[in-house]
Amino acid sequence: MKFRPPVRDLSGSQLGEYRLVRKIAEGGMGEVYEGVQLKLDRRVAVKLLAEQLAREPEFLARFEREAKSAAALNHPNVLQVYDFGCANGQNYFVMELVDGLDLSLYVKEHGKLAVPVALEYFEQAVHALQFAARHAIIHRDVKPANLMLTGDGRVKVADLGLAKKLTDDSDVTMTGVGMGSPHFLAPEQADDAAHVDHRADIYSLGVTLLFLLTGRRPFDGASNFSVVLAHANKPLPTGIELGTPLPDEIERFIKRMTAKTPEARYQSYEELLADLQRVKAGQGPRQDWGQVLKNSKTVWITGAGIMALVALVFAAPWIGSDRKPTASESERQTIQPSPPGDRPERAEPRPPSQGDRPGFGDPREKGKGGAGKMDLGGGLRPPWPRRPPPDRYPLRDGPIPQMLAEADAYAAANKEEYVEIIHRYGQIEEKATGTPWQKEVERRFDQAQDRLQAASSAYIKQTEAKMEPLLQAGKYEEAYQLWRDFPLRIQTHETDQEVLQLLRRRLPPDFVPR
Repeated sequence: MKFRPPVRDLSGSQLGEYRLVRKIAEGGMGEVYEGVQLKLDRRVAVKLLAEQLAREPEFLARFEREAKSAAALNHPNVLQVYDFGCANGQNYFVMELVDGLDLSLYVKEHGKLAVPVALEYFEQAVHALQFAARHAIIHRDVKPANLMLTGDGRVKVADLGLAKKLTDDSDVTMTGVGMGSPHFLAPEQADDAAHVDHRADIYSLGVTLLFLLTGRRPFDGASNFSVVLAHANKPLPTGIELGTPLPDEIERFIKRMTAKTPEARYQSYEELLADLQRVKAGQGPRQDWGQVLKNSKTVWITGAGIMALVALVFAAPWIGSDRKPTASESERQTIQPSPPGDRPERAEPRPPSQGDRPGFGDPREKGKGGAGKMDLGGGLRPPWPRRPPPDRYPLRDGPIPQMLAEADAYAAANKEEYVEIIHRYGQIEEKATGTPWQKEVERRFDQAQDRLQAASSAYIKQTEAKMEPLLQAGKYEEAYQLWRDFPLRIQTHETDQEVLQLLRRRLPPDFVPR
């Protein structure tokens, strides 16, 4: 039997001027307790930062920033933060206690919402985020679980733990961390969470509205990686594809919010709210989504290139809801092919750029991607040498069955060439979108991704174990160089970031490789 450490429960203890009554939730950032502020005899919610996170300067700075950012917001649809501090070695902050359910649990218990009700709750959330944006704050983790519903029908936006103060010059967000919850994450956020703007929240709002109306998340998968991949690379399912036909004006409204590129979404909350009023009146959005896409710099991201968008999906824990789930969320969603007219036009395939490596996006785009992004601070860079550029389109173009047979044959003969296999299925997936072959190609692509994940995780775990005696002996350069021969067949942007985070965590902060 696998040993499980005892679960901490501080109910009944005192933390500064707060008495902890009972634990009400637990998540990636820590525990949440119902408490009492003794001086005022006021019921509050007290959030404790997990011990392992409190030892990380980046997480501690983000935790303090959460309290300061949220406390600056005083709005009827924002969960109020009262206080923060540290007592008995425990970092905490204190917030308004809401007697109610978050909308994720509410939908699970009561079913999908009627259109007028969903739009009413949605509108309250929009007003809260509009208010935050006016104070140069974005949320970056908008989802149903962070929308609290009070007994009198008021929605309060909670958990600003991932908020970013846009006017703050200090960047305490770790490079490349794709913060947020994968099921509601904007594509650009997985690539560079530190530099997204309010349009990432608008994307998450659109996915949230779709969930409220259908009771289903648009994409599910065996891993966070596959879910993020789907958001960045697949058309968002329509209501009818998720089992709930929706009015055309709502479908168009959601599509506008969830365009793959920020430029194609609503550019302001004022613009979004104006169209919301039209939708509530049964009218379509003012500007057609298809025309917006034509006017924007839309680039359809291929299956092979998308791994640049998921840096640290496995290396860093997703900071999800702090509420314990009460129902299984493992049901696999079935996504039907979208009509060709509903998909943005794809960019022409580009030749691989010098310096690309498997799993990297276009290094020319805004300075992102490529080897230049791999510095996590302090001069720490990958110990492995620059790899030759990959062939992102290795298959001859032809009928999909023919290409699929060629990819299957390569996969059978080269079972450990995980990245090369993914390139082949990714090329076919790009071609198969919107055809009867879409689901089958997606299935094989996802299987190849899962095999890559298993192989890379096993290699990283084995190499980390080899580091241990070297670290104990103070041989930091030798421990660092263990990673020099990282196999090309499993190397992606995501694994690069995972290894670099591991090195930064295990090596001394002043270590500079020779």
